[in-house]
Amino acid sequence: MSVRPKIRSTLQLGLFVALFTTMLPWNAWAETPEKEPKRRFSLGVGAAVVKFDTEFKFSDKKNRVSLSIDAEKDLGLPASNTVGTLYGLYEFHQKHYLGFAYFRISRESTLLDGEFQSGDVTVNGKASLVDRTQFYSVNYGYALFKDERSQVLFTAGLEGLDLKYTFEAQGEITIDGVTQAGSLKEEASVFAPLPMFGLNFWYAYTPKWGISTKVSLVGGTFQDVSAFVAQTSINTRYQFSRRVGAVFGVTYFDADINVENDTDRTEIDYGYAGVFLGIHATF
Repeated sequence: MSVRPKIRSTLQLGLFVALFTTMLPWNAWAETPEKEPKRRFSLGVGAAVVKFDTEFKFSDKKNRVSLSIDAEKDLGLPASNTVGTLYGLYEFHQKHYLGFAYFRISRESTLLDGEFQSGDVTVNGKASLVDRTQFYSVNYGYALFKDERSQVLFTAGLEGLDLKYTFEAQGEITIDGVTQAGSLKEEASVFAPLPMFGLNFWYAYTPKWGISTKVSLVGGTFQDVSAFVAQTSINTRYQFSRRVGAVFGVTYFDADINVENDTDRTEIDYGYAGVFLGIHATF
């Protein structure tokens, strides 16, 4: 996949916003009220409005036929969409945490009465691509550093890649110069739990304002799946009250995934970047 300049521009803008917020008055921390009871559990929910950059390549190793799809350009899969997110963190012992996160993607597009050509395949008729992908993660966290205003958390766990991509075509289909009426279907539908490692940084620069940065890497193989995934988010949090706050910032996701068996090989380059808005609560 080519370098994604728009994604990098979005990250640069997010970094500028995050750095700008640190210029707010530092002496506001002196207004902190009396010490509050310790809170062990935090829960967040929100949505990211993102722009996708995805490519799929389906290869039939037996018949030596390949089909490459730039999902947004070739089939008009929505480049911008909303990704719902749910996450939580529980401190079960001093400096020791359990965390989870979940987000899902739902996109589909259909090309009617058109021509689609890729690799060894040409379709005159109807072609559709459906993306129903979900990601789950469960992790253990250890606080490498922690005080009343800041924290550096090392995380390790499993990320579940629940991949569901389906390409279907109907009409006149030409493969290696041979044309016939019929249908063609290529599908990647697998679940793979892979190891994940990351770092979470948090700093509260006033009683109401704080900034967090999360970086995680996922990589490995499971049965027919091999993958490498990089995730980054930079968020600012504002506390409405002692327990509830608003979170807003930028998010970045990039995955290279291969699914291969004796007869087929699917290569997936999957990336997005955008802005996140959500609610964060502590108990």
